[in-house]
Amino acid sequence: MKIEKNLLGSINFVRWSQTIPLLLAITLSACGADFQEGAYVDSQYGTGYEFNADGQGQLIGGVPGSYSFTYEVDSDEVVTSGDINLTFKRIDDKTLERPDGTRLILKEE
Repeated sequence: MKIEKNLLGSINFVRWSQTIPLLLAITLSACGADFQEGAYVDSQYGTGYEFNADGQGQLIGGVPGSYSFTYEVDSDEVVTSGDINLTFKRIDDKTLERPDGTRLILKEE
């Protein structure tokens, strides 16, 4: 009886020790999936970044010229490359933070 309980406890431990890393990997990989495309704007100056569904983006509002970039969502970061090379920190599903600390809010349409 005691051996059976120890054996069952060991089996349950093995199941959990394999399940926890799997759940963690799924959770982390899903973080990028909830990124909302759209215009993230600095409310103070009105400038911002438009993130399109195709992985392309552009600088918008109050800046002369045309600046475009590609982007990738990596866990809690959005990394741009091209005319603009920045790494934005994802604060929540509607807020990005530039490296200088400026917060950009998803513009509701």
